[in-house]
Amino acid sequence: MARGASRPYIDADRLAVELAGLADVYLICDPAASWAFSRGMPELTQVYGGAGRVYPIGLEWVHEPRRSRLRFAYSEAEGVITTERLLEDGLKAAGGAGLLSMPMGSSSRAALPEVTGIVSGCPNPSQAMVNLTDGRYATIQVGLLCPGVASERLFERSMQVRGVFDDQSRRLDVSGMLASPGERLAEIVDGEVLLGRVESVGTASCEIALLPGISASVPRARVTDDSAEDLRDLLSVGEVVPVRVGSGGSSLSIVDADEDAPVRSLAVLPGGPGWLVMPEAGAVAAPVVAPVVADTPELAALKSIPAQMTSPEVRLGVPSYLEKPHAKSADNVAMLRHGSPVRMLPRPSPAMFAARAVQVLERPVRKDALQSTQRALEEARATMRATLIEKARLEQELRSSTLELQHLEAELARKHGVLDAREKELERLRRRNRKGAQRDHRETLSSDDLFTDAEERFRFDVTVCWARRIPAGEKAGRPLAGYRLGPRFVASLDETPGLDRGKVIDVVVEVLTGLAGTSAGRQMHALRTGVGGNDQPVRRDDGATCFRVALQRNAPQARRLHFWKVSDGIEFSRVVLHDDYEP
Repeated sequence: MARGASRPYIDADRLAVELAGLADVYLICDPAASWAFSRGMPELTQVYGGAGRVYPIGLEWVHEPRRSRLRFAYSEAEGVITTERLLEDGLKAAGGAGLLSMPMGSSSRAALPEVTGIVSGCPNPSQAMVNLTDGRYATIQVGLLCPGVASERLFERSMQVRGVFDDQSRRLDVSGMLASPGERLAEIVDGEVLLGRVESVGTASCEIALLPGISASVPRARVTDDSAEDLRDLLSVGEVVPVRVGSGGSSLSIVDADEDAPVRSLAVLPGGPGWLVMPEAGAVAAPVVAPVVADTPELAALKSIPAQMTSPEVRLGVPSYLEKPHAKSADNVAMLRHGSPVRMLPRPSPAMFAARAVQVLERPVRKDALQSTQRALEEARATMRATLIEKARLEQELRSSTLELQHLEAELARKHGVLDAREKELERLRRRNRKGAQRDHRETLSSDDLFTDAEERFRFDVTVCWARRIPAGEKAGRPLAGYRLGPRFVASLDETPGLDRGKVIDVVVEVLTGLAGTSAGRQMHALRTGVGGNDQPVRRDDGATCFRVALQRNAPQARRLHFWKVSDGIEFSRVVLHDDYEP
């Protein structure tokens, strides 16, 4: 346990329940046992100070202690987080040992019945609760299904699930709901922007996962236009980024996927939520507060010890018969002083004289024995005095070591907090650099000084954007449709406030290639004559229908693009604000 704590901050009972059959969980509460355990473990693999760690099968962690990370908890709040991390470590170690591929509980998976139910909630990041259709309840262990993903990113209330149920452990295995990678990639529309997680980053390439276990390599050219840029300055492992998907999910691009554009995340399970969410743009790392060292009795005692302590004075106990006069002798003297009658002794007999003579002869022998006993007693007292002095010295050293250990633990916790804050700041800076690269990429798509005619310049920018966004192998299948610019279109680009010209060009390319119609984030629909769902679409006399597509979302007066579908292609009408419904 942590010093000063009345009980462990780490929930060992929960770890034992959720890792049942996968790992043995031990809780050490006795300091002596903790020290003995630390002395018996290799260097840098011990457990102390209320921390916990998972030892995987094998001995690799002995030579590489980072394989068995020490997880600290100095408060109730940290205990919850540390318990979750230890649970993830345990499931990861069990997966590495091949234990997660074994049947649940003691029964064979094939013999377990398949049941259905409704998700009632996610009490913590590693569990989901299910109400079965027969009235029983079950628990889904998320770590056994998808390690490293929180339960609320896999399940949501009222979600229907099915799987095999182990009545003994009350675990529901829903792994049968997982689709194959090929089936999942078939759901993706080419050109769609999805959320992905950075799995690894190198100098010239990175790995992006669209789903757990489904990732693709992204070269530097699809992350930034700078051929000398180190991708480690733009991306962080574990970061969530928007990516534009092509070639059935095998071709990913970050540089032309605007982080402000509407994006979605794939769901791991049918009917579930997206497994990734974008971090909040304004999130700021919480200030680092150094943990408070508990004022334990040992610490209070140590504070009272002078800085320069000399040898402690040890006072030995004195026998009671040396501290006060013998009570019985004093009473007898008092009786004589008050005239108490004295009984006369009888005349000594010859036998008494003989006994007295023997006593006189034995007196020297008894004196020598008494002196020898006294010398032994003095030696024992001297030994005891030295032992007590040594004991006091060792207790002082123990208190000093205890205080030093407490301060070291506090300093370690503070440095952990500083490291976390710096990692968050580094991730923020990388995100800013990446947005700058995306902005530079969009700026290269337009050429302000190459044309004097605004329409010619716009058509050039659209062609360049299409050439860069659509992979070479897909250009034949996604050509630019024929189009023309309406009489008010070019003017609306300059008249609409807060407009990103590069984003307009991106959406125009999506409309002309058919990508906008398959992207839920673009919200493309026919413009109607009224606000009701049954109102008729807006049509011209030549039969053209007006459509509306989103340039922005979740922003005040989000911008929209209006265009006409005509018989020979597309006619772009104008860019408007959200509340402007004029074609």
